[in-house]
This record gives sequence, structure tokens and C-alpha cells, in this order.
Amino acid sequence: MRKLAVIHHHFKDYVPALREAEPRLDVRGWHPRDVPDDPWLAEAEGLFTWKIPPGLLQRMPRLAWIQNSGAGMDHLVNEPIPPGIAVTRADGQFGFWMARYTVAHLLTEAQCMAECRAAQAERRWSRLVPEDLTGQLALVYGFGRIGRQIGRALRELGLEVHGFVRTARADPEFPVHAGWELGSWLGRARVLVLSAPLTAETRGLVDAGLLAQAGPRLTLVNVGRGELVVVPDLLEALDRGQLGRAVLDVFPREPLEPESELWGHPKVVVTPHHSGPSTPRQIIPDILENLRRFAEGRPILDPVDRGLGY
Repeated sequence: MRKLAVIHHHFKDYVPALREAEPRLDVRGWHPRDVPDDPWLAEAEGLFTWKIPPGLLQRMPRLAWIQNSGAGMDHLVNEPIPPGIAVTRADGQFGFWMARYTVAHLLTEAQCMAECRAAQAERRWSRLVPEDLTGQLALVYGFGRIGRQIGRALRELGLEVHGFVRTARADPEFPVHAGWELGSWLGRARVLVLSAPLTAETRGLVDAGLLAQAGPRLTLVNVGRGELVVVPDLLEALDRGQLGRAVLDVFPREPLEPESELWGHPKVVVTPHHSGPSTPRQIIPDILENLRRFAEGRPILDPVDRGLGY
């Protein structure tokens, strides 16, 4: 029976769920701060984790597979993981969650919900006209499984959706452009959603240069990584009216520090990295095939290209 170690702050949830999903595995788990000096770890060939505690890899000489407990890989690709170890990611149901998040915030604005609440508080019947989103332009930067689901949800609202990826490609559902083309579309866009991984190419993507091509109607939604956005440039663009609003679920440092200007800015919505919750219900169906392959000693599917970062 192959051994799968679970080193995760929610290990008490994941261990029984993983055992149920694949009974042929010996699954044991610990909190990252409480990993014991246990000889069992030296025999484990699989690791389910988010961030690898310092020194853990040296204590697992037989390790052959690392399963990340989320979609983002930037914290793992920089670890000194031997090249022979397969590293895989999990999108889970994040696409559905993040699509709901994006739609909720866009519709809150388009349906004048703040104005409705203010009128209700004053017991005032206000004749508000919702914004018609039909035909307006939505740009989704990062168009994998998550970005595509966000695009589908926006399309259902009547928006014209365009995806942006590293290299342009033909797609049966949506126009998909190369990432470097984003700026030329930005001035006409109603919403820009960031769902890309953090790589050398995407770090600092939304900077003063890109924002100078935006418009005062644009809403920026970031469900990708905080480092995709240069925060001082974003704040300056908002203050200058180069950008309408920013909805941010991810930040360069988390939790967001109390002194950050983002908290109090009138054109910024701050949420606590909750657009795509990681739970066994979302994650395990996505990794089930590799759990079975690992139990049977077969090759792991779809390992991350650590050079690309995803």
C-alpha cells in the first residue's frame, strides 16, 4: 500500500476524504507546523500540500509526486524540488466559484444595488435604470479552465467575451488572443478579469503603462494572484479616473496589512481571498484520476511545466 502524506492546515478534513476517495492508499496527515519526526514520512511516495514546510523534502527521500491543494503554483515552482518528482495542480470547481464571484460584483454595480440600498434606508422610491450589459466587452486574462468558466458566465449576461493567453490560439467558443494584445482592447472594455497564474511574464502585468490604456468605465476583477497588479499604479489610476473600479480578492501580501490604502479607497472592493474556496468537495474530484494512478503505480497525468510556472 503506497503512502500519501497530507501536510495541510486543513488536514483533518482532507485525510478522511482522501482515504474514502482512494482506499488503496495509506493516508496520514499533520498540520504544517506540527510535522513529527516520524519514520513513516521517509517511506511516503506522495505528498498533498499547499506550502512545503522547511526541511520536509529532505525527510521524504522516496517522494515521487506532489499534489498541490489549489490552482496557483508560484509558491511551489520556486521550491528546490528534484526534477524527477511530478508536481500537479488542482483547479477543482474554482471556475464556477470565481465565475459567481465575478458576476456578483459586476451585477451589483450594473443593477445599482448601492443606490437601491441608500434609497431603501431613506424610504425613497428612486427610479433607477440598471445598466444594460448586452454587447459590452469583457476581457479575461488567463483563459484556462477557470478563465473559460468565467467567460461563459459573462457571456450569459450578454457580454462579448475575449480571452487572453500566452500565445494566441484558435478556440471553438471564444476569440482568444495573445497576452501582449491586451492593451489594444482595454479602452473599449467594461470589465477585465485576471485569472492568470503568477509567472515572470504576468508579474506586474497591470501597471501604469497598461492602465493608461484603460477607461473610466472599466471594472478590474482580480481572482488570480495579487502580484499581477502593481498596487501603487492601480491606486493612482483610480484617483485619476483612468479606471472605474477595482474588485480585489488576492493581494501581494495576505492577509492584507491593516495600513493598506486599499481598505479605505472608495473605488476598491476588498475581499478575503474567498472567490475560490479550497475544500475536499471541490478538490478531490479533480485529482481522483491521479490518486488512482498513484495507488496503482502508474504515471501521473498533467504534471506542471515548472519552466512555465503552470
